[in-house]
Amino acid sequence: MARINLRKFIAEHYKGGVTARDVIREAITNSIHAKATDIKVNLRFSERQGEIFNHVSERVVLEGISIEDDGEGFTRDNVNYFDEICTSHKDRIGGKGVGRLSYLKYANKVHVKSQLEDELVEFPYTPDFNVSDVKRCAQSGPRLTVITLTDLKEQINTHVRNLVASLCDDLRLLVFLKYQAGQSITITFHHNSGQPFDETHQLVGRDIKTERTRTFEVNSEIFDCYMFKDLPPSKGIVAMLCADELCIEEYTISKRFDICRYQISITSPYFNMRSNIERKRLEIPKDADLVSPISRDELMRRIHHECMEMINEADEGEIEKFKSGNVERLKKFYPFIDVSSLGGNAALLDADEIVRSYRVQQSRREDQLVDAIQQGIQPSWDDVSHLASDDLARFIVHRALVIDSLSKMPNDAAEEVIHRSILPKRSDGSDIRENNIWLIDDKFLSYSSIFSDEALSKILLEVNQKVERDQKRKPDVAAFFSKDDMDSPNKLVIVEFKKPGADLFDNNKSLVQCRLYASELADRIETIREVFAFSIVDIDSQFYRDMKQQGFKDVFSLSDRVVYNDFEVGGETNIPLHMYVLPASALIKDAQARNKVFEDVLRLNLEDSLRNSAGA
Repeated sequence: MARINLRKFIAEHYKGGVTARDVIREAITNSIHAKATDIKVNLRFSERQGEIFNHVSERVVLEGISIEDDGEGFTRDNVNYFDEICTSHKDRIGGKGVGRLSYLKYANKVHVKSQLEDELVEFPYTPDFNVSDVKRCAQSGPRLTVITLTDLKEQINTHVRNLVASLCDDLRLLVFLKYQAGQSITITFHHNSGQPFDETHQLVGRDIKTERTRTFEVNSEIFDCYMFKDLPPSKGIVAMLCADELCIEEYTISKRFDICRYQISITSPYFNMRSNIERKRLEIPKDADLVSPISRDELMRRIHHECMEMINEADEGEIEKFKSGNVERLKKFYPFIDVSSLGGNAALLDADEIVRSYRVQQSRREDQLVDAIQQGIQPSWDDVSHLASDDLARFIVHRALVIDSLSKMPNDAAEEVIHRSILPKRSDGSDIRENNIWLIDDKFLSYSSIFSDEALSKILLEVNQKVERDQKRKPDVAAFFSKDDMDSPNKLVIVEFKKPGADLFDNNKSLVQCRLYASELADRIETIREVFAFSIVDIDSQFYRDMKQQGFKDVFSLSDRVVYNDFEVGGETNIPLHMYVLPASALIKDAQARNKVFEDVLRLNLEDSLRNSAGA
């Protein structure tokens, strides 16, 4: 028999990477074709992670893989087939006859051991494999074949949950159909990774049930569909495009289908002919031609339609519930998006798709305006206005999300979370979506963080060091400023945070410290003419009564107590200090009320768009 240069063949036909998923799927498929009913996959992870990090029990580096089965094993005929590339005996069972080459692409060492009824067969599998390398010895025992891959060529972070779930998805249809034909298969996955996933997981043929089956035709090609349902928390809708009953490509219809997860496996003689030699993609042309009368776009649209119809028939109303939920999410999170521009299918789109489509449209419109300006063409004022209004709408929705997040926080996290929201750590406040001083009051929307100005940032650092040294307390404040006509800072905003649970004396001390802090900054920033200070602190009845005795006045708030008083700070000049004391809950509720006016306008616009789109 003519020899083939396996090294060159592998390099030519396996140019892409080979993954653990590829080699395990290939091995399991071969086991099934060998009439195995009990297949075990063992994923062995190295100890290196634990050696490097003494307190880490999780191992993430996959070190070796073994696949064992009770199939017919490596008989003399099967060994000869193993030595042949593109074996013809695989044709009738849907094989390419080259899949085992993926072992050599993935691992430096591949060892095969096969116990036949009265003989033990053993050999290393290498690119230089020859039938003469096979060792045989007389030995009786139950049929068991083990293929072991070690010294893997890539040591990567392998997530067992994702790997096993993907393999079960790939093999579900094949295992289901084999059970229908009388071959009851159990595949057991075992791992020692220490990752948060059951050490043993099984895919059992007798347990796989279809929710519905369906057949459709495209240009005389027949496609069979099998719908499987995964209960929550799994979600989404995915079509598994199968060649010879094995998944080759995934076509995601929805990543966030709310009710549960549907997997629709689709198989066809057309797919069998279109699978590439490595079984990693279907070679379907973008446009129909003489060889393939079906285009990829046409086929995917039809698959999308058939899958949605199957779900509607199996669980009446679930698609409508999903669409209604998506519309509600659109209203809440994406009211600035023109629904009619998404082709009338906005309710079926996932949030990721909506945002992606919207951003592509926005970028295109912005590029067109820039091109027009560069070419000396005066852009349309309407176009500029629309882009500006979209940006404003996005900002209002961003505000709503920030407020919604704050409203759900526990009370004992108020100080840290609000501080992080008003000015995140490691932020200089230059990004409008990081500088959330509007939470205090919308009139401060144009103020900049002191950290965004080098000179002021240096002054703030000096004051922080002095306060910490004199008062034995590290200040917990955020500071913002505005500028006058001479581009000099003229108004200052200080936000101080006080941990909840302090007593009356500590709370009063906090107010004094806030005034001293404001005075230190006013002394050092000579152009400051007015200071606003906000002390975020819990106000109980005792503290409220004491502040009222000090002359603090009540300020309107939706529900919580908020008080205010005027002071003077600074050394040589008396600079007015307007001091507000309020709990975190008041800050959040008042900001929510202010922003709701804008949200309501945006939702109204969205509802009009949806009605117009439905009417069209």
